[in-house]
Amino acid sequence: MRRALAMGTAAVASVAGMITAPAASAATSACSIQPYGLIGDYWRSLGGEDSIIDCPTGVEYSIPNRNGRRQNFEDGQIAWSPDQGGRMIVAAYAAKVNGRRAVVFRWGPSTPFTYDYWKISVRTSDGSLNRTGNVDNQPSSHGKFVVYPAAAGVKVSFTVMGCDDLRLNPCRQGWTLWVSATSN
Repeated sequence: MRRALAMGTAAVASVAGMITAPAASAATSACSIQPYGLIGDYWRSLGGEDSIIDCPTGVEYSIPNRNGRRQNFEDGQIAWSPDQGGRMIVAAYAAKVNGRRAVVFRWGPSTPFTYDYWKISVRTSDGSLNRTGNVDNQPSSHGKFVVYPAAAGVKVSFTVMGCDDLRLNPCRQGWTLWVSATSN
């Protein structure tokens, strides 16, 4: 039997969500920095300058001692984490979900890898949540996870790892890059 991630005092919901990367569109002038590559493709799939994550606050950057790149946006972060799949994107952004303050975490696609379940690690800046647990109600190559912070201004950070066979716990590709967003 698989276990769901118990998140203590923070209310949490998990909902499946596909992450796709459409062809790059022409740059717009509303954002002074234009994301490119897979991060840019994902940002444009969210709506670009009109997206929930808004404009970039800086250029994408490498992570020391890790494969991949991350970029900060006004309302979150997007990272490319190729060790978990050549097109693997992880993103975190502040949003209203069902009328409630939330931080949304999305990941995928993990192609060519597929998984039986996911391990998600979540941390908050106020210390109300610092947990790692298993989530098995997501598709085998992508997913979405929502955290409902109790207050505005709480930074929520996420990472995910795909795993097979709960009894043996093999999680061969390791953790993605961390991404975070601050609740509005």
